[in-house]
Amino acid sequence: MPKKRHHFVPRFYLRAWAQKDKVYCLQNGEIRSPNIGNVAAENYFYRLEELSPGDVEFLREAIIRDSPERLKASHEQLLRAFAAPYQAKRQLEASDRLTAEANAEIDRLIVELNENFHTHIETDFQRHLASMISGSLDFLEEPGEAALFYRGLMVQYARTNHVKQTRRVMDPERLRLYLRVANPLAHMVALNVGLSLYAERKRHRIILLDNATDLPFITADQPVINIASNPKDTAPPAEFELYYPLSPTKAMLLVEPSGSFLPRDSSVPETFVRLYNLRIASHSYRQVFANSPDVLESVKSELPAYLSCFPEKPAYR
Repeated sequence: MPKKRHHFVPRFYLRAWAQKDKVYCLQNGEIRSPNIGNVAAENYFYRLEELSPGDVEFLREAIIRDSPERLKASHEQLLRAFAAPYQAKRQLEASDRLTAEANAEIDRLIVELNENFHTHIETDFQRHLASMISGSLDFLEEPGEAALFYRGLMVQYARTNHVKQTRRVMDPERLRLYLRVANPLAHMVALNVGLSLYAERKRHRIILLDNATDLPFITADQPVINIASNPKDTAPPAEFELYYPLSPTKAMLLVEPSGSFLPRDSSVPETFVRLYNLRIASHSYRQVFANSPDVLESVKSELPAYLSCFPEKPAYR
């Protein structure tokens, strides 16, 4: 049977906040303590949708045409790979050769192909996460590892961020289009932005933050956020500076060297932790995670006032 439950945040990442594989979770105003296998997941989240010729043309015009030249072939290859299961099914149906066994295998690919692709990317990224938690950024000195790091970081940023924003602001017709093309689109955007960050890696700074306060860092099911964009923004951000909590005591910033988000010191005070916890909670997809229920209670009570500071944005037309 195809794997039904698809995780959009790796369990190896959430273990930094877990005790015996249980993590405190804030969702819909309630704090629970579920197993990390049951959070940041959705049934068939990565299931491939059948792309119409119009959908393919939309992706080519909206994304591939203006992508870096070195990535255009990869984007086209991804489109072919994601379209292949449905094409095989239609060809076998047309020739009356679609057996029950072949149909089951094609359905498994439709459900699992993209999920397996994400797992492969996460496997590459896992060693970078472990290095950062240990306090090392040495992997950035090796070009191949640096390229894999930026790709993995951007895949984690793109996959739930776009879904949340579009469901909130798009009209029904545009939303249906988006949901059909979301899987290849997320990979293409991640590759484009990841390559841009890699190419300009000397122009920004990656900083590892140490939290020695009594207030732990929290995380969420959208763990990589753009701190230069407010949680109600729907337009493409003018600036791109990232925050990524790594554990209750460690976090990463990717910032402009002369920007306002550059901290004075890598050892952060409690006021910083409190603010960035609210930022990560405000950008969450559905769930916020912590190693303590007390910090989630605090976030729960403070988040409405924090969100009220940002104006509502109009929906896409």
